[in-house]
Amino acid sequence: MPMLAREAVAPFDSPEWLFEIKWDGIRALCTIGRSGEVSLRSRNGRELLGIFPEIGEIAGLAPASSVLDGEIVAMRGGKPDFQALMQRARKTDPQEIAYLSGQEPVTYVVFDILECRGKPLIGLPLTSRKALLERDVHEGRHVVRSRPVEGRGKEYFEIVSREGIEGIIAKKKSSTYEPGARSGNWLKIKRVLTCDCVVFGYTRGKGELRSTFGALVLGLYDGSIPVYAGKVGTGFSGALRRELKERLAGLGEGKPLSGAGKGVIWVEPVIVCEVAYMSVTRDGILRAPRFMRLRLDKPPRECGTDQLKRES
Repeated sequence: MPMLAREAVAPFDSPEWLFEIKWDGIRALCTIGRSGEVSLRSRNGRELLGIFPEIGEIAGLAPASSVLDGEIVAMRGGKPDFQALMQRARKTDPQEIAYLSGQEPVTYVVFDILECRGKPLIGLPLTSRKALLERDVHEGRHVVRSRPVEGRGKEYFEIVSREGIEGIIAKKKSSTYEPGARSGNWLKIKRVLTCDCVVFGYTRGKGELRSTFGALVLGLYDGSIPVYAGKVGTGFSGALRRELKERLAGLGEGKPLSGAGKGVIWVEPVIVCEVAYMSVTRDGILRAPRFMRLRLDKPPRECGTDQLKRES
Protein backbone atom coordinates (compact mmCIF):
# COMPACT_ATOMS: atom_id res chain seq x y z
CA MET A 1 0.00 0.00 0.00
CA PRO A 2 1.33 3.48 -0.82
CA MET A 3 2.11 6.05 1.86
CA LEU A 4 -0.47 8.86 2.00
CA ALA A 5 -0.30 12.55 2.89
CA ARG A 6 -2.28 14.64 5.33
CA GLU A 7 -3.80 18.03 4.50
CA ALA A 8 -1.80 21.16 5.35
CA VAL A 9 -3.41 24.53 5.95
CA ALA A 10 -0.91 26.62 3.96
CA PRO A 11 2.47 26.43 2.20
CA PHE A 12 5.56 26.94 4.36
CA ASP A 13 9.35 27.21 4.19
CA SER A 14 11.67 24.83 6.04
CA PRO A 15 15.19 23.47 5.38
CA GLU A 16 14.00 20.13 6.80
CA TRP A 17 11.47 19.54 4.01
CA LEU A 18 11.38 18.80 0.29
CA PHE A 19 8.57 20.06 -1.93
CA GLU A 20 7.25 18.36 -5.06
CA ILE A 21 4.41 18.92 -7.50
CA LYS A 22 1.16 17.24 -6.51
CA TRP A 23 0.46 15.42 -9.75
CA ASP A 24 -3.20 15.20 -10.73
CA GLY A 25 -3.27 11.58 -11.86
CA ILE A 26 -3.51 7.97 -10.76
CA ARG A 27 -1.22 6.86 -7.93
CA ALA A 28 0.50 3.59 -8.82
CA LEU A 29 3.14 1.28 -7.36
CA CYS A 30 5.40 -0.24 -10.01
CA THR A 31 7.11 -3.60 -9.44
CA ILE A 32 9.90 -4.81 -11.72
CA GLY A 33 10.42 -8.54 -11.22
CA ARG A 34 13.60 -10.58 -11.30
CA SER A 35 13.18 -11.31 -14.98
CA GLY A 36 12.15 -7.75 -15.86
CA GLU A 37 8.39 -8.33 -15.80
CA VAL A 38 6.43 -5.20 -14.85
CA SER A 39 3.35 -4.77 -12.69
CA LEU A 40 1.66 -1.40 -12.26
CA ARG A 41 -1.01 -1.36 -9.56
CA SER A 42 -3.37 1.36 -8.38
CA ARG A 43 -4.23 2.05 -4.75
CA ASN A 44 -7.16 -0.36 -4.95
CA GLY A 45 -4.97 -3.11 -6.40
CA ARG A 46 -6.08 -2.80 -10.03
CA GLU A 47 -3.47 -3.82 -12.60
CA LEU A 48 -2.93 -0.85 -14.93
CA LEU A 49 -0.15 -1.93 -17.28
CA GLY A 50 -2.64 -3.38 -19.76
CA ILE A 51 -4.33 0.03 -19.96
CA PHE A 52 -1.10 2.04 -20.12
CA PRO A 53 1.32 -0.32 -21.90
CA GLU A 54 3.73 2.47 -22.80
CA ILE A 55 4.89 2.55 -19.16
CA GLY A 56 6.29 -0.95 -19.70
CA GLU A 57 9.47 0.73 -20.96
CA ILE A 58 10.42 1.07 -17.30
CA ALA A 59 11.75 -2.49 -17.42
CA GLY A 60 14.79 -1.12 -19.25
CA LEU A 61 15.14 1.95 -17.05
CA ALA A 62 15.13 0.54 -13.51
CA PRO A 63 16.87 -2.43 -11.84
CA ALA A 64 15.19 -5.82 -11.60
CA SER A 65 13.62 -6.75 -8.26
CA SER A 66 12.65 -3.14 -7.53
CA VAL A 67 9.51 -1.33 -6.37
CA LEU A 68 8.79 2.29 -7.29
CA ASP A 69 6.11 4.74 -6.22
CA GLY A 70 4.73 7.33 -8.61
CA GLU A 71 1.81 8.92 -10.41
CA ILE A 72 0.41 8.23 -13.87
CA VAL A 73 -0.45 11.53 -15.54
CA ALA A 74 -1.68 12.64 -18.94
CA MET A 75 0.33 15.72 -19.86
CA ARG A 76 -1.48 18.09 -22.20
CA GLY A 77 -0.16 21.56 -22.87
CA GLY A 78 2.58 21.21 -20.28
CA LYS A 79 0.37 20.27 -17.33
CA PRO A 80 -1.65 17.27 -16.11
CA ASP A 81 -5.06 16.77 -17.71
CA PHE A 82 -7.11 14.51 -15.42
CA GLN A 83 -10.03 14.31 -17.82
CA ALA A 84 -7.79 13.03 -20.62
CA LEU A 85 -6.32 10.48 -18.21
CA MET A 86 -9.76 9.19 -17.25
CA GLN A 87 -10.68 8.81 -20.91
CA ARG A 88 -7.61 6.60 -21.36
CA ALA A 89 -8.34 4.66 -18.16
CA ARG A 90 -11.81 3.65 -19.37
CA LYS A 91 -10.61 2.00 -22.57
CA THR A 92 -10.89 -1.78 -22.79
CA ASP A 93 -10.38 -2.62 -26.47
CA PRO A 94 -6.77 -3.84 -26.96
CA GLN A 95 -6.45 -2.28 -30.42
CA GLU A 96 -7.70 1.10 -29.20
CA ILE A 97 -5.39 0.94 -26.17
CA ALA A 98 -2.41 0.16 -28.42
CA TYR A 99 -3.29 3.06 -30.72
CA LEU A 100 -3.74 5.57 -27.88
CA SER A 101 -0.53 4.49 -26.17
CA GLY A 102 1.27 5.84 -29.24
CA GLN A 103 -0.95 8.81 -30.09
CA GLU A 104 -1.95 10.03 -26.60
CA PRO A 105 0.62 8.50 -24.24
CA VAL A 106 0.72 9.00 -20.50
CA THR A 107 3.74 9.64 -18.28
CA TYR A 108 4.76 7.80 -15.13
CA VAL A 109 6.29 10.30 -12.69
CA VAL A 110 8.45 8.36 -10.22
CA PHE A 111 8.98 10.04 -6.85
CA ASP A 112 10.12 7.24 -4.53
CA ILE A 113 11.89 3.89 -4.51
CA LEU A 114 10.82 1.31 -1.93
CA GLU A 115 12.98 -1.63 -2.96
CA CYS A 116 16.06 -1.90 -5.17
CA ARG A 117 17.64 -5.13 -6.42
CA GLY A 118 15.68 -7.03 -3.79
CA LYS A 119 16.79 -4.82 -0.89
CA PRO A 120 13.99 -3.08 1.08
CA LEU A 121 14.51 0.68 1.40
CA ILE A 122 11.43 1.88 3.29
CA GLY A 123 13.39 2.22 6.55
CA LEU A 124 15.83 4.70 5.00
CA PRO A 125 15.27 8.47 5.26
CA LEU A 126 13.68 10.16 2.26
CA THR A 127 16.92 11.88 1.23
CA SER A 128 18.68 8.51 0.96
CA ARG A 129 15.85 7.03 -1.09
CA LYS A 130 15.90 10.05 -3.37
CA ALA A 131 19.64 9.62 -3.93
CA LEU A 132 19.14 5.95 -4.86
CA LEU A 133 16.26 6.89 -7.15
CA GLU A 134 18.49 9.41 -8.93
CA ARG A 135 21.28 6.87 -9.28
CA ASP A 136 19.38 3.75 -10.29
CA VAL A 137 16.25 4.83 -12.17
CA HIS A 138 16.70 6.41 -15.58
CA GLU A 139 14.23 8.50 -17.55
CA GLY A 140 12.64 7.52 -20.84
CA ARG A 141 9.92 8.67 -23.23
CA HIS A 142 7.15 7.86 -20.76
CA VAL A 143 8.99 7.65 -17.43
CA VAL A 144 10.42 10.66 -15.59
CA ARG A 145 11.69 11.33 -12.08
CA SER A 146 10.09 13.97 -9.88
CA ARG A 147 12.47 16.84 -9.13
CA PRO A 148 11.92 18.22 -5.62
CA VAL A 149 12.70 21.72 -4.39
CA GLU A 150 14.42 22.11 -1.03
CA GLY A 151 13.16 24.44 1.66
CA ARG A 152 11.27 27.02 -0.41
CA GLY A 153 7.69 25.79 -0.15
CA LYS A 154 5.96 29.17 -0.32
CA GLU A 155 7.71 30.31 -3.49
CA TYR A 156 7.29 26.93 -5.14
CA PHE A 157 3.58 26.84 -4.30
CA GLU A 158 3.08 30.27 -5.90
CA ILE A 159 4.88 29.19 -9.07
CA VAL A 160 2.91 25.94 -9.31
CA SER A 161 -0.40 27.73 -8.67
CA ARG A 162 0.28 30.27 -11.42
CA GLU A 163 0.78 27.38 -13.84
CA GLY A 164 -2.67 26.02 -12.99
CA ILE A 165 -1.32 22.89 -11.24
CA GLU A 166 -3.26 21.37 -8.34
CA GLY A 167 -0.70 22.00 -5.60
CA ILE A 168 2.43 20.61 -3.95
CA ILE A 169 3.42 17.83 -1.56
CA ALA A 170 5.75 18.60 1.34
CA LYS A 171 7.90 15.69 2.52
CA LYS A 172 10.13 15.64 5.57
CA LYS A 173 13.69 14.81 4.55
CA SER A 174 14.26 12.47 7.48
CA SER A 175 11.01 10.53 7.04
CA THR A 176 10.88 6.80 6.40
CA TYR A 177 8.27 5.31 4.05
CA GLU A 178 5.11 4.28 5.92
CA PRO A 179 3.06 1.93 3.71
CA GLY A 180 -0.69 2.55 3.93
CA ALA A 181 -0.33 5.30 6.54
CA ARG A 182 -1.65 8.85 6.15
CA SER A 183 1.38 10.41 7.73
CA GLY A 184 2.18 13.90 8.97
CA ASN A 185 5.61 13.47 7.41
CA TRP A 186 3.96 14.03 4.03
CA LEU A 187 1.64 17.01 3.64
CA LYS A 188 -0.48 17.98 0.63
CA ILE A 189 -0.96 21.67 0.01
CA LYS A 190 -3.58 22.45 -2.62
CA ARG A 191 -4.64 25.71 -4.18
CA VAL A 192 -8.24 26.47 -3.35
CA LEU A 193 -10.39 27.82 -6.15
CA THR A 194 -13.85 29.19 -5.40
CA CYS A 195 -16.86 30.42 -7.31
CA ASP A 196 -20.38 31.58 -6.54
CA CYS A 197 -23.01 29.19 -7.91
CA VAL A 198 -26.78 29.15 -8.11
CA VAL A 199 -28.73 26.25 -6.61
CA PHE A 200 -31.08 24.95 -9.31
CA GLY A 201 -32.17 21.82 -7.49
CA TYR A 202 -31.19 19.00 -5.17
CA THR A 203 -31.13 15.23 -4.95
CA ARG A 204 -32.92 13.19 -2.30
CA GLY A 205 -30.83 12.10 0.64
CA LYS A 206 -30.32 8.46 1.56
CA GLY A 207 -29.73 6.80 4.92
CA GLU A 208 -28.81 9.43 7.52
CA LEU A 209 -29.48 12.19 4.99
CA ARG A 210 -32.99 11.02 4.15
CA SER A 211 -34.60 13.90 6.04
CA THR A 212 -32.57 16.59 4.25
CA PHE A 213 -30.91 16.13 0.83
CA GLY A 214 -28.06 14.33 -0.88
CA ALA A 215 -26.44 17.06 -2.97
CA LEU A 216 -27.21 20.51 -4.31
CA VAL A 217 -27.39 20.82 -8.09
CA LEU A 218 -25.34 23.83 -9.19
CA GLY A 219 -25.59 26.08 -12.19
CA LEU A 220 -24.06 29.24 -13.64
CA TYR A 221 -25.22 31.76 -16.20
CA ASP A 222 -23.55 31.89 -19.60
CA GLY A 223 -24.92 35.28 -20.49
CA SER A 224 -28.63 34.82 -19.88
CA ILE A 225 -28.57 31.04 -20.31
CA PRO A 226 -28.29 28.81 -17.21
CA VAL A 227 -25.82 25.92 -17.57
CA TYR A 228 -25.14 22.93 -15.35
CA ALA A 229 -21.94 23.15 -13.25
CA GLY A 230 -22.05 19.99 -11.11
CA LYS A 231 -23.33 18.73 -7.75
CA VAL A 232 -21.97 19.44 -4.29
CA GLY A 233 -22.68 17.04 -1.41
CA THR A 234 -19.91 17.83 1.08
CA GLY A 235 -19.07 20.70 3.40
CA PHE A 236 -22.42 20.87 5.22
CA SER A 237 -23.02 20.63 8.96
CA GLY A 238 -26.18 18.88 10.13
CA ALA A 239 -27.75 22.19 11.12
CA LEU A 240 -26.96 23.76 7.77
CA ARG A 241 -28.45 20.81 5.92
CA ARG A 242 -31.70 21.24 7.84
CA GLU A 243 -31.73 24.99 7.20
CA LEU A 244 -31.12 24.51 3.49
CA LYS A 245 -33.81 21.85 3.23
CA GLU A 246 -36.32 24.28 4.73
CA ARG A 247 -35.28 26.96 2.26
CA LEU A 248 -35.51 24.54 -0.67
CA ALA A 249 -38.91 23.23 0.42
CA GLY A 250 -40.29 26.77 0.37
CA LEU A 251 -39.31 27.42 -3.26
CA GLY A 252 -41.43 26.94 -6.33
CA GLU A 253 -40.69 24.44 -9.07
CA GLY A 254 -37.79 25.25 -11.40
CA LYS A 255 -36.69 24.21 -14.86
CA PRO A 256 -34.19 21.37 -15.34
CA LEU A 257 -30.61 21.89 -16.52
CA SER A 258 -29.26 19.72 -19.32
CA GLY A 259 -26.56 17.30 -18.19
CA ALA A 260 -27.59 17.01 -14.55
CA GLY A 261 -29.04 13.53 -14.93
CA LYS A 262 -32.12 12.02 -13.33
CA GLY A 263 -33.52 12.12 -9.82
CA VAL A 264 -33.24 15.89 -9.36
CA ILE A 265 -35.89 17.99 -7.61
CA TRP A 266 -35.77 21.32 -9.46
CA VAL A 267 -36.42 24.60 -7.64
CA GLU A 268 -36.50 28.29 -8.40
CA PRO A 269 -32.89 29.47 -8.90
CA VAL A 270 -32.74 32.05 -6.11
CA ILE A 271 -30.20 30.59 -3.63
CA VAL A 272 -26.52 31.45 -4.16
CA CYS A 273 -23.65 29.62 -2.46
CA GLU A 274 -19.86 29.81 -2.56
CA VAL A 275 -18.19 26.54 -3.54
CA ALA A 276 -14.52 25.51 -3.40
CA TYR A 277 -13.29 23.23 -6.16
CA MET A 278 -10.13 21.67 -7.54
CA SER A 279 -10.48 22.48 -11.22
CA VAL A 280 -13.01 22.72 -14.06
CA THR A 281 -13.41 20.15 -16.82
CA ARG A 282 -13.46 21.16 -20.48
CA ASP A 283 -17.26 20.93 -20.46
CA GLY A 284 -17.58 23.30 -17.50
CA ILE A 285 -18.14 20.88 -14.59
CA LEU A 286 -16.57 21.63 -11.20
CA ARG A 287 -14.17 18.91 -10.00
CA ALA A 288 -14.31 17.91 -6.31
CA PRO A 289 -16.63 20.76 -5.23
CA ARG A 290 -17.13 21.52 -1.54
CA PHE A 291 -19.77 23.80 -0.05
CA MET A 292 -18.30 26.81 1.76
CA ARG A 293 -21.13 29.22 2.61
CA LEU A 294 -24.40 30.77 1.52
CA ARG A 295 -24.17 34.06 -0.36
CA LEU A 296 -27.41 35.74 0.58
CA ASP A 297 -25.90 39.05 -0.51
CA LYS A 298 -25.39 38.09 -4.16
CA PRO A 299 -28.03 38.07 -6.93
CA PRO A 300 -28.14 34.77 -8.88
CA ARG A 301 -27.70 36.52 -12.22
CA GLU A 302 -24.25 37.70 -11.15
CA CYS A 303 -23.07 34.08 -10.95
CA GLY A 304 -21.57 33.75 -14.41
CA THR A 305 -19.36 31.22 -16.12
CA ASP A 306 -16.73 33.96 -16.44
CA GLN A 307 -15.66 33.03 -12.88
CA LEU A 308 -14.19 29.78 -14.16
CA LYS A 309 -10.98 29.02 -15.99
CA ARG A 310 -11.66 25.77 -17.80
CA GLU A 311 -9.07 23.11 -18.49
CA SER A 312 -7.97 23.29 -22.11
